[in-house]
Order: sequence, then structure tokens, then C-alpha cells
Amino acid sequence: MNKRIQRPLLMFLLLSLMGPITGCWDLIELNNTTLITGIAMEPGHNGKIKLTLETLNASEATQKGGKGTSPSVVQSIEGSTTAEAVNQLNQSIDRTMLISHVGIIVFDEKLARTGLSKYLDPLQRSRYIREDVTILISHNTAASNILKVLYPRGEYSSLKIREQVRSYEKGWGGIAASQLFDLTQALLVDGREPMIGAVTLNGDPKRSEDTESIKSLAPKALVNLSGMAVFRGDKLLGFLTRDESRMVIMARNELHGTTLSVPVEDQGKFAAIRLLRVRPKMQVTLDNGKPDIRLTVDGEGLIYSIEKKEHLGEVSGYLNLEKQASDYVQQQLAGTIQSVQQKFGVDIFGFGEYMYRRHYKEYSLVADEWNELFARTPVKVEARITLLRSELKTDQLKKEEIGP
Repeated sequence: MNKRIQRPLLMFLLLSLMGPITGCWDLIELNNTTLITGIAMEPGHNGKIKLTLETLNASEATQKGGKGTSPSVVQSIEGSTTAEAVNQLNQSIDRTMLISHVGIIVFDEKLARTGLSKYLDPLQRSRYIREDVTILISHNTAASNILKVLYPRGEYSSLKIREQVRSYEKGWGGIAASQLFDLTQALLVDGREPMIGAVTLNGDPKRSEDTESIKSLAPKALVNLSGMAVFRGDKLLGFLTRDESRMVIMARNELHGTTLSVPVEDQGKFAAIRLLRVRPKMQVTLDNGKPDIRLTVDGEGLIYSIEKKEHLGEVSGYLNLEKQASDYVQQQLAGTIQSVQQKFGVDIFGFGEYMYRRHYKEYSLVADEWNELFARTPVKVEARITLLRSELKTDQLKKEEIGP
């Protein structure tokens, strides 16, 4: 090959290889970073926002264990905006903070009552905040306290609370999915107001901050899921109990499973029914400008226990329990709907959303006043529970009498 061509070609190949083998322009050494795992927001002084961040102590968050120090570090700072407060935290933290691994964000009850839009805006804009981050509202305690509770297993607060929400949602159903994606969808959809999971603190948070507290058999403080927070738009109205939250989730077809304590005929005795599948069906129409709302719930379950003698070896025993379970679910659903109508006056069940999707022209006539119409409309509720079988044993344990 001609030397005039060979030399420029070689230089071109060398220059082409320099690009792929160079480092990233935004490279940060891993040992110079720290992961933000939880964020709490609450009102600060002089109109500012107080931001509390939980950062992971990686040396302690391992299966082998560390030196016995705290698995995370919790620090607070105030700023006029969320972004300002986050960027100021390096005045007390020596490492570069990575926000992409945030597991939970807790808003203070006082902050939520003023409106969440301006606090959600930076979260929804950020390319680092994931859509599946868990959003919660603190109830009867400061949001920062939720991140300060240590646990005996050495888990940092954010991980424990996030797993707690998932397990509770699947096992009992007292809280709905409360992720950033769910909240965003609820704010955008017509005919349904948002709900967010609520957390509270039992015990003394100051005593639970010490690492010595996790060595105790009885934790000094525990974070409990306390139901759901009800919103109108982005503003908090109040809270539902765990039982009421479960009924709302059931009506919205978001219940994965739950256990009912159904009262039986004998005073103070119950039958435990484990619901495996629940299929709600809504029907919403307009009759001369007035809504006609119906809710039918079909469910299937098992008999976990029963505190009275019932002949489960016969069909009549199952039919009797099915009637009692159906009546109980129907009463609970109807009572919850009436309570929401009277206390909050907003549709969190999605009756308006059902009408919006199936009868848009009719819904458009009442869209601006749907919440008011819903609050004044009696909802007809019907429940049908089918019991598939009992658990391992059919009859109660009973010793046969000896003698004539």
C-alpha cells in the first residue's frame, strides 16, 4: 500500500479507537457516592420546606453485617424548593448523593392539606425518580419521624416500610397501591379522586433512633399502616380507617385477598373467611339528570375457622355461612360508601370514572358537579360470597362422651 495512504489511514484508525476506550464524562467513583433511600417532606420555617433524607450506610446494609452501627443516616435541611434543599445537603454530607434508588417518599399531613402539586412537580420531572416509588402520608406524626425508626433485623427504614406496604396490600388489603404512577393517574383521570396510603408511628421515636433500641425484644417504636388518605384534587381531606380502606379497595377491584371476621348467630362469636377472589361490578347511569349507582360484588373464599358448631359436612352448613358472609360484606360496603359520602363528599370509588369511560356523553353533562351528585345519591349494594371449602378439617374437635 502506498505510504501516503497508509499513514493517514493508520492515524484515522487510532483516533477512532480513542472514543470507545475513554471513560464516561460523568463518571463518579462508587466509593464516593451514597444512595438516598427515603425522603420525607414537611413544613419548615418561614414558608420553607423541610426535607429529611435517609441515606444508606452501605457497610452496614450487608448480609454479613457490619460493625454494629446504624444501617442508614437521616439528616434534614430546609429550602425554598425541593431541588434547592437536596443540593444543599452536601454542607453536611461528604459524598455525592444518588437519588435514583429512592424507595419511599413520605409527605407530612400538614403539607398535604395545602396541596401536593408543587411538591410532586419536581418528582415527576426528574429522570432519576422511578414511577414505582411508594408515596405515603404521615398521620398524627411528623413525616421525618417515619424515617428515624430502626428495626431489629438491621433493615433501613425505607426498605422495611416498602416491603411492609407490599405485604399488607397482598395479605389483608388495608392499603391500596400507592406509587407515584398511581397518584399521577388518579390526578389526571375524570370521575375518581386520589387516595394515598397513610402511615403513623406508635411509640417514642426518640428512643427508637438509638442503635441500642434494636437489641430490645420489644421495639420502642413501630411504623404502622393506618389506612388511606382521601384527597380532592391534590389537597388532603382526611383519612379512612383500615377497615374502610379495605372496602374501598374491594369496590375498586384492587383487592388481592383478605380475611373477614364474620359475626355468626351466637353473640361475640365469629367465622374467619379468607377471600381469595373478588369481582366487583359497577353500573352507573343517569335518570333525568340523577345518577343511578349500583355495585355488585361476587367473591369466593375458604373457611379458616368458626367459633360455633356448624354442620359443614352438609350443604346447608355452607349455605348458612355464605348468607352470613354475604350480608356482612354488603353491610360493610354500604356503610363505607355512606361514610365517605357524608365525611368527604368525593368519589374515590371510581363510579364517575366508570361512567366517563362507558357513557361519556352523559357524564360530560354532569362532570363539573359529579362529586356533589355522588354525595347525594344512595348507592345500591349487593354482595354474593361463595365458600369453596373448609380448611383441612370439616368439623370442630370434639371428644365423644362415654356412657349410655
